[in-house]
Amino acid sequence: MTPLVYDWSEVVPFQARVLKEGTRMTIRPTMTRTFFAALCIFTALSANSYAKLNPRQESLRGVRALAIDITCSQDGKEAGLTEEELTEAVREQLEQAGLKVMPRNLWGRVPGRCQLKAIVQLYEPSGLETFIYNIRLHFVQTATLERSPETTVDATTWDLTWLAHSSKERLAEAIAENLEIMADSFIKDYRAANPQPRESSAADTSDSAALPSDPAGVDKESEAVANEFVASKSSTVFHKPDCRWAKNISAANLVTYRSRDEAAKDGKRPCKSCKP
Repeated sequence: MTPLVYDWSEVVPFQARVLKEGTRMTIRPTMTRTFFAALCIFTALSANSYAKLNPRQESLRGVRALAIDITCSQDGKEAGLTEEELTEAVREQLEQAGLKVMPRNLWGRVPGRCQLKAIVQLYEPSGLETFIYNIRLHFVQTATLERSPETTVDATTWDLTWLAHSSKERLAEAIAENLEIMADSFIKDYRAANPQPRESSAADTSDSAALPSDPAGVDKESEAVANEFVASKSSTVFHKPDCRWAKNISAANLVTYRSRDEAAKDGKRPCKSCKP
């Protein structure tokens, strides 16, 4: 069963029942408490399923590299979503978790043909000043058929869906934030299946509590403040130092610029979120 994650701060004060009529999507409000009660029970059951290592988590064991493929509907692009920026943010999250991210065009060469895919779909209900959006994040890899061991297929072994709504002004930001939360869920399951050894004991931690635990992180912060703009080595986008996308850049990949011209000469374009 695929668990659904709901952003309760974004849920409309009525049940949104989406009915497909040909190619049009309409939303009919119905006042009902049963809907929300069912969602609460379903969410609780979904959360409880993470108490132990499940088949979805087991399918992530041993994964060391993957590619990322994020696609947005045309309506989403027109609303300000950019596949490149969403991909860059997720890539930074995965790399910080210890996963190697391969270029999308090399997906076929990744061991197990592992790929983390995200599909963002957008619906604009008539008569309402809001957008309904759906995000599906799923992990695809090569699997062998039990009944036919010589046959391999690309199968989804990990899946998560997010359904919420937002105003047009905050749409791009809300989708980016929710995708980040979903990617964190993937990372948690990945770490559950691939536990990392402890780097230090509790005594060492207490003795060095007054010392910075991540000198590279301190250098990253001070360097970003000293410069006007920042970017990732593997990205074509540059940001203001306080941009939410910039916060995902690891110290090893951080590049700084003192001016927009310097960033442009290095092949970078302005971030559409922070607009440097």
